[in-house]
Amino acid sequence: MNMRILSTIALFFCSQFYLLAQSSVGIGTVDITENQIIDQDRIEYLANAVLQELPTIEKDSINQLLIKELSFNLNKKHAFRHSFDRVKSLTILTSPDSTFRIFNWEISYVDGSNQYKCLIIKKLNNEYTLEVLQPLDSTFAREELVNQKLGVNNWLPALYYKIIPVKSRFQTFYTLLAWDGNDLLTNKKYIEVLWFDKTGKTIFGAPIFRNNLTVQSRVIFEFGGQNSMNLNFEKELERISFSHLAPPSSNLEGIYEYYGADVTFDAYDWNGNYWSLVQEVIPAWADPKGRTKSKVTNKRFGEEDASNPNEASKILKESEKQKKIADDKLKEEVEQLKAAP
Repeated sequence: MNMRILSTIALFFCSQFYLLAQSSVGIGTVDITENQIIDQDRIEYLANAVLQELPTIEKDSINQLLIKELSFNLNKKHAFRHSFDRVKSLTILTSPDSTFRIFNWEISYVDGSNQYKCLIIKKLNNEYTLEVLQPLDSTFAREELVNQKLGVNNWLPALYYKIIPVKSRFQTFYTLLAWDGNDLLTNKKYIEVLWFDKTGKTIFGAPIFRNNLTVQSRVIFEFGGQNSMNLNFEKELERISFSHLAPPSSNLEGIYEYYGADVTFDAYDWNGNYWSLVQEVIPAWADPKGRTKSKVTNKRFGEEDASNPNEASKILKESEKQKKIADDKLKEEVEQLKAAP
């Protein structure tokens, strides 16, 4: 075991009494003075240590120290506005309307399993509140989970990478895009929803996803661990586009380790009250003909494409080719700049 890890573990034991005296892991209103310093370097040191390949006991100990350190620092009044620009080993997201911030990370273990941790600091009614999310303690079937209302004490663990605020008539919903390594066989991606009720309570899940005649509270994608899928927000079109997942054979339906992305894409389009499913869209990044520039067409391939079932694949391949040409040109320009006197 290298000296970096040994020193981190030693730091853990030396710090326990100090941190226990200074903070508690849970929910609390921030009321600490303005002039205390955020210890970014210590947070980054611990967050990076959690990413290292370590035995479970050591990794869990360092992770507990990281949670306590974050809880202590995020309970400082100016933490909500702090840049955290030196913390590179955590995912830190701020909602576009500055209502809340997410501090999120993954813990991977040598046996292939993983966990996710998340802290939220939110600003409601001029008060800052810190919440440490606790993972689900029950197992739901997939059909149940898509309609469950969850909260701070039964959170669906994942690693968030995008916050998309949308407004209905009476409520602001924060749509979250997330990734979950799941297990050795499959990965997952989620479209989750976070919102606050009239009392400021944090709630996950809302029945705002409409798929034809059905409505669900979150969207779950599961696919083979060796495969990948796109799940992105297209701001110019106000929609969430994603790869269509399918098994190679109808005999494998429901066995998600065989699922992968085909050449088609679907999307959820916000209509003012719901995210409505739209099938067979052309994502903006794969549209050399510019047919997704308008907000609403049929969001399907044009007539010239419909007559040729291979046209969708051609469009995507051409887009990838153009992207590679642009990347190669950029690399060439960089090399020329390096060689310049």
